[in-house]
Parts: sequence; structure tokens; C-alpha cells
Amino acid sequence: MLCIEVAVFSPLPGCFSYSWPPEFGEPAVGIRVQVPFGKGTRTGVVLRLSVTLPDSVELKPVADRLDVSPLYDASRIQWVERVRRYYLASSGDAWQTALAWAAHDQVRAFRCPDVAVLAEAAPALAAVFTSRRALSLKTIAARIEPCALRHCLNAACQAGLLEEVLHEPLLQQNEDAQAVLTLTDAQASAVQTLVDARGFQPFLLFGRTGSGKTEVYLRAATESIRRGGRVLVLVPEIGLTPMWIARLQSRFARVAVWHSALTERDRLAVRQHLAQTDILIGTRSALFLPLPDLAMIVVDEEHDGSFKQQDGMAYSARDMAVLLAQQLDIPIVLGSATPSLESWRQALAGFYQRIDLPSRIADHTQQIKPEIIDMRAVDGPVSPALLAAMQQTLAAGDQTILFLNRRGYSPSLQCTACGDVPQCPACSLSLTLHRRAGQLRCHSCGFIRRVPRSCECCGEAALMPMGEGTERIEEWLQQHIPGLRFSRFDRDVVTSHARLSEILAAFERRELDCLLGTQMLVKGHDFPHVTLVGVVNADQGMNMPDFRAGERWWQQMTQVTGRAGRGEKAGRMLIQTRMPDAAWLQRIAEAQAEATMTAELELREMLQYPPFSRWVRVVFSAMRAERADQAAAAFAESCRAIPELMVSGPMPCAMERLAGRFRFEVLLRDTTRQLLPWKLLPVLDSLKVPSGVRRRVDVDPQDMM
Repeated sequence: MLCIEVAVFSPLPGCFSYSWPPEFGEPAVGIRVQVPFGKGTRTGVVLRLSVTLPDSVELKPVADRLDVSPLYDASRIQWVERVRRYYLASSGDAWQTALAWAAHDQVRAFRCPDVAVLAEAAPALAAVFTSRRALSLKTIAARIEPCALRHCLNAACQAGLLEEVLHEPLLQQNEDAQAVLTLTDAQASAVQTLVDARGFQPFLLFGRTGSGKTEVYLRAATESIRRGGRVLVLVPEIGLTPMWIARLQSRFARVAVWHSALTERDRLAVRQHLAQTDILIGTRSALFLPLPDLAMIVVDEEHDGSFKQQDGMAYSARDMAVLLAQQLDIPIVLGSATPSLESWRQALAGFYQRIDLPSRIADHTQQIKPEIIDMRAVDGPVSPALLAAMQQTLAAGDQTILFLNRRGYSPSLQCTACGDVPQCPACSLSLTLHRRAGQLRCHSCGFIRRVPRSCECCGEAALMPMGEGTERIEEWLQQHIPGLRFSRFDRDVVTSHARLSEILAAFERRELDCLLGTQMLVKGHDFPHVTLVGVVNADQGMNMPDFRAGERWWQQMTQVTGRAGRGEKAGRMLIQTRMPDAAWLQRIAEAQAEATMTAELELREMLQYPPFSRWVRVVFSAMRAERADQAAAAFAESCRAIPELMVSGPMPCAMERLAGRFRFEVLLRDTTRQLLPWKLLPVLDSLKVPSGVRRRVDVDPQDMM
């Protein structure tokens, strides 16, 4: 009896042993299998082929073989295992994350060329295929008796008894002639450096907004593809993909896109044509697609927090991309106008080769100096100065971007009689008012309730919106600039990828005068007719209880500044704040970027904060606060036995209650960067998590809330 070791897709640690039925052919490391698990079945991936065991040893047999050949080669399997060990994830969690792209196969469709021939080899399948009409796997599974269905279908396809229907590729090349851009000297030098790279070489492309980083990526990618390789481009959010897709389609014949908004059918089409793809662009999950002959990786806006996965295995796609490039021995380019301090330190230390693009392509806007507007004496969400600037921009036929990183009508609703603020019953947060929908919503757990007519504490009809969100600014614009053609650009309006593309295309065609949006609007978009950018409330996020709050705020403001003046006209930047003397406000000018990051690094080094130490945040949650606290205390006590490890906690999280669960955290700090996260594994394995308690391990945490 042949035994295999399977990483079952579950949070339980370790692998599980199963017997291998001989009718499934030869097993292979890297294929997925369906196995009995508990009272049901689960998917897993074969990680080891064990020795043949005596027939007296009783093991449950594998129920189904899902793949004909391994989904990953040996290098990528080793990469996933290295990542799993670093992020202290169970084998099941790590492999479920890595192979999530292959999970949605219910839309696979099959056609039978000759039912009579199929009936001789597989009568059960032939009974389903009564005609040449294609049937989906979901339909076949509903009509056939339980069996090793996927193995049967795959074997029938290999034998020529069935044909799998291939979908058309999602993207076709845009044949429209594109103007050939002339590179600046800095761009030409950057391209040559990347083209000459051989083997694993990490590059930090540090270029201010509008300096032409995208063109550098495309020229280097063109050369990699000409040599027979493929290129992977990672972007932080799907909001960037329409702009990227348009540029890629004008350069390359075989482009694929991957993100969470794709339908199952679209995902299947990408997978079916992956071997014919030259360049793949996507969000962090695209990193796991097994693009063959990968020759170069590009991580655009590498500083962005969206590259950190918050559910399941808490991985950083940027750091995993660097590790993958090392594993495959290929170059990787990390690009940003505001690099993360982790990458900046790597560049200063010489581990990353730094490439600079110091100047904008549009020479007339080399220095955009933000205009700070003190809002302490202003009544209303928009100052007279910003209103006048918008009216002037409209009269000149140019476009405006308004940035406010808060959706909804207002962050909270308060009773002016007793001061009560309606709270989420499941989270330590006030409810956000969405006035148009007549709802109060929690943006963390999704709780929704109707807006009360009167205060539920004192009974007075004295409820007043406090603060402003994009919906309130939308109402203000309709009242004060009636002729303005504008659209909101936030998660409440952009509910699909089609809607996102529609709004961005309308703005690019100048059918809109203004876009009002949250952070998804300010990342990497290139609108040449935008000459005014206004920040409605710059104080959002500046004083969060997180040591990275200042860094993130500065990056966001600098990126916002970069949306103005990218065409033939100079741009303006107006920032409204009630803290005009804040130190970070004086550092927004892009010319100060290098000095700002270096000064912040010096402060981090003095405090022994990341990247000069390694942190691991472990959060325990339960429906009862004392159970989470007790589990966290037991864990912290075990960690204190590790020499040189600094242990803080247990303590309530900054957001103590989330989705009905009380949360306590233990923060582990290693100033040597030699102990964590590896020394933590024996502690995690030895301590059983109590019933009803959940434990989340976050290595190199980016969000301390």
C-alpha cells in the first residue's frame, strides 16, 4: 500500500497520511487531491510520497485525484514552504492560499465527440453526455453518482474521449498605433540597467510621480519577452488595472489580468491560456499563478499596504515576490515615488540596487508646492480658497481631483442634547452615516441599521452628522457648483470592475470635470488634464495609534500631490487641515522625499522599531473577553522563556472588539532580527488554543489596529 502525505486545506498543523488507490495512476508531489477529513471531505495537496506500508496498516484512501500533473514545479513548491515557515502558517493555510487560483473549477466545461466510444470506456459518464452539447463540471456532478469525478474527467480528456472547452482569452491586442515616447536620459539609463540584469537582482526604482516609471517597466519587459521570458506585474489595487491594461495591450500581443473582481469563467480563461501569456498583471493573488518561464517581476507602488494579506496566512506579496525572484534567480523591480522604509533601508544598505528618476517628464511642474489651508476658522467642509480654485479650473476647461479618505455621509451621528453616538453592537466603533440609503453602517463587520428618528438615549430629535465623508462632499458640490460634472469614486459607488473602468474612462475622455474619491483614486493614475488636486480633510489618519501612521500619511499625501500637473499645464495642490503646524505637513514636497525617509529611518533606529527590529503580533479573540485574555496571558508567559525576546502584553487591541469578538494581543520584538519568527514555532506548536478562542499570527505586522 502506497502512502502519501497531504497538506489538507485547514488551519490544523502538520500533514495527514492517506493511502493511494492504484486506479489513480502514479502519485506526484504538487497535485491536489480530495480526501476524507472528519465527517466530510476536503481538498489538499500532496507534499511527500511515503514508503510503501504493510496492508495491516489502516489508512483512509484518497477519494479523488484533481490534477493530472503538479500545479507547481519543485522551485515554487520550495518557495511556498519557505514562505510558510517564515509566516508561521500551517501547511493547510499556506497551500490553500497558494492554490486558491485553482479552486474555482465548477465552470470547467466538457464536450463528448462520440458518445458511443465513451460508453464503452466509461458508461457512467456516457449516460450524462447524451449529445455533443458542452456540460459544466457542476452539471455533470449533479447528474452522476458520487465517484472520483475529476480524475475520471481528466483521464477521459487524456484518452481523447472528452474535450475540455477552451474559453477565449480575456484581452486582445489593441492595434491602434501608439506614439513612440522619447525616453529621458534617466529613463534610458534605468532601462539599460534592468535589461543588463542577470540572475537575482533586486532593484528599487525611486522615481517621483510623473517621472515615467511605467515606461521603464514596459521597455524592460519588452526585452525580457523578446528573449523568450514572461513578466509578472503586481499592482496594489484593481483601481490601477484599467490604466495598466490599456498600456499593456498597446505593446504586447498576449496579456492576462488577474484580480478578485474577475468572474469564475474569466479566471478559468486566464488559467487555460497561462502558458501562452507574455505578461501577467494583477493584484497580490496573481503572485501565485504558475506563469512559466518567468523572467522578471515588477511590483508597482511597492510601499502600498494593500500588498499585505490580512486574512488567512498574513503574508506580504512584496516580500514574497522578492523571495520568489531569489528562488527563480531572476531580477525584480520595486517601484515607488514614496518607498517603504523597509525597502529604503535595503537600498541604503546596498542589498537593493537603487535606480533614480529624479525629475518629472513635464519640466514645467518640477516643484508643486502644496498650499496649506487652515480650516479652524472655516465653517463648512470646503474652504472658500478651494471653492475658488475649483471654479477657476472649471472655467479653464481643466479637471480636478478631490481626495477624502472617508466614505459615507459622515463618520458618526451624534445627539446634540446628550452627546450619545450610536455604536456598532459588535465592534468598538461608531456607526458611519450613509444618508442617501438612510442607514448607519459599520465599515469593519458590515452591520447595518436604519437611521433613528430620535436619540435612543434621551429621546430628543437632536441627531446631527459629525464630520464629512465623500457622500456629504457630493451633496456640497451639487449645491455650490451646479454646473460641475463629477462622480464619486469610492467602494459604495464602484461596486464592480466594469463600473470602475466606466468612471475612469469617462474622466479620461473629459466627460467629467471632477472626481471625488478615497484612496483608491490616488494610486498611480495618470490624467494629463488634471491641474488641481484638493485634499478635503488632511487630518484623517495622521494621529492613529500606530507608529507607521505618519509614514503612511506622508506617502498618501505625496501620492495625491503627484496626480496634478502631469500634462502640458502646471498643477496646484490645496490641503485643508485643522493642524496647519503639524511637522509632516512640511515634508510633503517631493523634493524632500529622500531626506524625509532618511530622517524617519534614523528615528526608527533610535527607537529600535522596524525595520531595525522584527516584530510578530499575535492576536487572541473570543466571544468572552476573559477567555481571550487568559489565552493571550498563557502565550505571553511561554514567550518570556525565550532569551533576548521582548514581550509586551497581553493587552487589549486598539480596536478591542471586532465582529462580536473581544481581542487581546501579544507583541513580540526581536532587536537582533535573529530569533523571530523561527524561535516562536515551538511555542505555537506546544500551546493548544482553547475552545472558542481564535489565534492570529502576524509576522512583520503593517496594521497595529
